[in-house]
Amino acid sequence: MPARALIAAVGVLVLAGCSTLGPQPSPAPSYSFGADPEGAHLRAEGVVLDPVAGDVAGTEACDGLAGREVLETFDRAAWPDLDVPAGEGVLTCGNADGAGWRHIADGHTGDFGELAEEVGAGWEDVAWFAIDRALEQPTRVEAYRDDIVNYDVLVELVDGGAVERSWMVTVGVGLGTGNVITAFPDEQR
Repeated sequence: MPARALIAAVGVLVLAGCSTLGPQPSPAPSYSFGADPEGAHLRAEGVVLDPVAGDVAGTEACDGLAGREVLETFDRAAWPDLDVPAGEGVLTCGNADGAGWRHIADGHTGDFGELAEEVGAGWEDVAWFAIDRALEQPTRVEAYRDDIVNYDVLVELVDGGAVERSWMVTVGVGLGTGNVITAFPDEQR
């Protein structure tokens, strides 16, 4: 193959890898693993919230969407002690008096806002981070009812290398549906 044709073929392959063929999903919130950053930050099961990279939409993410619309699907860890298999935690838009993102926003914005104020983040960023960590790497899982389990994760406020405060964030999940029902923090110390 002549050099010119070879260069052209390589260029096409490089450009083909850079193009998109339609709408792409927005990137998932990013969290940092490893060393703790300087200053106050939230940490859950070894992962640090990055309030800039992990910025997510509030309730406006569900504007114009029905309650059953899926907002996000999270990986959900197995919990063999309760015979809970691994699967997915599905966060729907939901409704204020029932379940899902609207329920969390309606009933627990202030609760998550307290954690968010500590690190200059939005309540929704902290809620999303805690839901993700609780489902993927729970501190513990407890039966709530026959059809609901609570995935709990310890979220710590760390400043100067020391834990200043901590909250257990509970994420209720329906066993039959995998749907996230609620999420809320409870201060531990």
